[in-house]
Amino acid sequence: MAQPTPRRPQSASSHAGGPMLPLPQQRAALRKTIPAHTVQTASPIAFLKRHCSLPELSSSEHDGLVAHVISELKERELLNDSGWPDTIIDGRTEGAIFKNLEPIVAAIGDICLLWDDEAQKLNDRTTTFECDGSNTTNSEVPGSSFMVDAQFILLERCTPTSNVSDSENDKADTVDISPSEFKKSVNDRADNEIKIASAANHTLFNDYSRRFVLGFTIEGVEMRFWHFSRSHIAVSPAFDYHQEPELFVRFAIFMTFADRIDLGYDPTVTRIRDANNKIQYQFEVDGKFYLTESFIAESAANDIVTRATRVWSVREYDPIKGTFIGSNSVVLKDVWLFSDAKGEKAIHDEIFAALKTLDDRLAAGTPLIALGLDDSPQVSLVEDAKPFFMDILQDVVVTFKRGDAQHADVAPAPESGYTPFSYFPGSKLRPAVLGKVPSSLRAELGTNEVPPVVEESEEIPATPIGDHPERTHRRIIFAHHCTQLYEVSDYADYALAMVHLLEDLGLNYLRLAGYVHRDISPGNCLVFKDPSSGKLQLKISDLEYARVYGADSSNVVPLTGTPGFMAIEYQCREHQFLPFSRTNCVSSSATFRLRDAPKTKLGPPVATQNFANTPWFRFNYLHDVESALWLYCWLLLHRLPESISDRLSASQCDSIGRYARELFGITLVPNGMRSRFMGSFLGHGDTFGAVVRFLTSLYGQDEDYGLSLLRGLDNFQQLATYYMQVEASTQVSSDRSFKWADKEFHPSFYRQLQSVFYDVFIALQGSQLQATRIRQVAPLKRVALAAAVSDEEEEEEEEEVFRALLDSHFVLERARQVGGEYLKPAKSETEQIENGRK
Repeated sequence: MAQPTPRRPQSASSHAGGPMLPLPQQRAALRKTIPAHTVQTASPIAFLKRHCSLPELSSSEHDGLVAHVISELKERELLNDSGWPDTIIDGRTEGAIFKNLEPIVAAIGDICLLWDDEAQKLNDRTTTFECDGSNTTNSEVPGSSFMVDAQFILLERCTPTSNVSDSENDKADTVDISPSEFKKSVNDRADNEIKIASAANHTLFNDYSRRFVLGFTIEGVEMRFWHFSRSHIAVSPAFDYHQEPELFVRFAIFMTFADRIDLGYDPTVTRIRDANNKIQYQFEVDGKFYLTESFIAESAANDIVTRATRVWSVREYDPIKGTFIGSNSVVLKDVWLFSDAKGEKAIHDEIFAALKTLDDRLAAGTPLIALGLDDSPQVSLVEDAKPFFMDILQDVVVTFKRGDAQHADVAPAPESGYTPFSYFPGSKLRPAVLGKVPSSLRAELGTNEVPPVVEESEEIPATPIGDHPERTHRRIIFAHHCTQLYEVSDYADYALAMVHLLEDLGLNYLRLAGYVHRDISPGNCLVFKDPSSGKLQLKISDLEYARVYGADSSNVVPLTGTPGFMAIEYQCREHQFLPFSRTNCVSSSATFRLRDAPKTKLGPPVATQNFANTPWFRFNYLHDVESALWLYCWLLLHRLPESISDRLSASQCDSIGRYARELFGITLVPNGMRSRFMGSFLGHGDTFGAVVRFLTSLYGQDEDYGLSLLRGLDNFQQLATYYMQVEASTQVSSDRSFKWADKEFHPSFYRQLQSVFYDVFIALQGSQLQATRIRQVAPLKRVALAAAVSDEEEEEEEEEVFRALLDSHFVLERARQVGGEYLKPAKSETEQIENGRK
């Protein structure tokens, strides 16, 4: 049962990002993500020394205490030379066998407290150990309850007692336990592995105060220890816990007497029940306290190794008086970033410092064109830019006190000597691969939909996968409540947001400051409506991965961003719009070559390329622009005007789904259809035209506004032309490397793109045209179709409908009215259909 919290509204469907996935789907998702993040320690004792050492005891005192406990257990006949007699595998059930671990762990605790030499150094018991696989835990979000075979349960619970349900109070909370799984046979190892990973994922997602999770598994006589954190998953080698009982004894001592911090709890998060018996969360941020008012987003935390971004509406709070300070609500963002990443406020301040330098040069008489401007700022660049960036009040590393010192909350990287871990074959998991770190889904703010193609933005290390960077826990306080572009349902507002994004706001100001964002996505482009004037304004957020353009001195830099919106060049890590000859370009180095992948190359055939003169690849300003255009394309494939969605056939829904999957499928490698889409502008097929014609067949059904929306796609042609113009120029030296010169990225280009979206905005202004989420319509249509036809008949019906749409006199005539080259009919019906199906 889930407890009443702001994260658990009256219905699961209103939960932002939805509840956790149903168990089968969640475990299937874990099977894809956890292998790349799991490492094995050199030995069980290496695991214990790293993760399970009581700070109050020295190494020799640990050894002495374990030896003393082993001796006493033998005296009590709970242990003998053959191991633990009460847990010998026999004909009993798993529950009956491993239930006997309860008195063993209890005895270990009793013996420690009677230890004459060092008992005074130990804390009181902090946990109790229970073996009962039939009980389901309480949870704070739908889907986060689970059953495990055993758990260490906190004696002092994290959640204040409920004044409503005694049965709720009697059950263990997900937030209070550390899970364990048992099996009689080693052949069931695969089941144990996925179950303990699933329990850890539930715990980390459900519990805001959990920094990491410890647990253990048993298969037959083999035991393993597990540690789940935001940087990696560590597991010990299996050992025979009958033959090496001292290892389990040391683990049990730690789990029984460790304080909350060492057990993985964050002391800066406190649960409080409000007047309505609802659990609220109190966060400490650099000496200030904030109490939650409402939940905004957290689905990005629905994985183990991730940034675990969570966002709340909060108010400053006095925990002593129990009252709020002031009346203004602010936004709190909680996130785990790589430790070498700059904080968002630091980067924000650097960007504005660069704009201030330009203001000073402008005041000193420097010509506009020399500063990358084609018009004077209204007030100053700094003042003009301020409204379009988030107002950051605090951005700090989470710290807590241990003894007399403050400690930063970090998830350490694995120690040297750790090796990639191979999961049991029966679990259908694969061992780690190189250079790809899956990420979790990007949460949508305040909705019940998590787009299947949207990941949380992440930096993908270029180092071997076993080398997981350390992460640092940060909290950021923003002054304004905003809405993600995912949530904007008014088409005119969306078009105006694109105007701001490309011209008035960040991408042009970032260019002027010399920065590339590297993670433009609907989750990072926020819409703010002034409550007094109603004026809409777009703000760029998530600056953690923004950096100075051309500052890297190496071609091999980590991929960053949200894969569904990455520029195709960035996915390929090579320039796609080079002219036939590159003899006028500098040579990068003998170590950099175009990838041996003609399939993904959009330019001329590889044989015509001059490899010796291939330019250095750098993330540049145009890649941010391309990401912005994919935002608009995403809207057209994931939303439809209400006037159209009611008329969708099941086949149309499936066609939309195909295009959406092909263009926005989550991938960190080049996307085939997206490559063909951009390749259309170089004469490689007509995928762009096929997409536009298909969208015309849908949006053309709204005779008033539908085709006006499609005009925004014209900007892809403008972008391709500009790509070719820039990549035909000569690179310049930059910090021991090379880049396209800043002067090649002229403000007039941004203004051209902006003018197209402004025309869309003018056409839609006042229309109140609202978008419907296609994913809410499609399932019902598909169910109706599935009930009426077989799979083969469905395929035939889809093709017939697709042909009819393309042949429609209305569609073709409306397409010609728009007048774009790529809206003309293709050469043949077959080519149209094949382009749509690819």
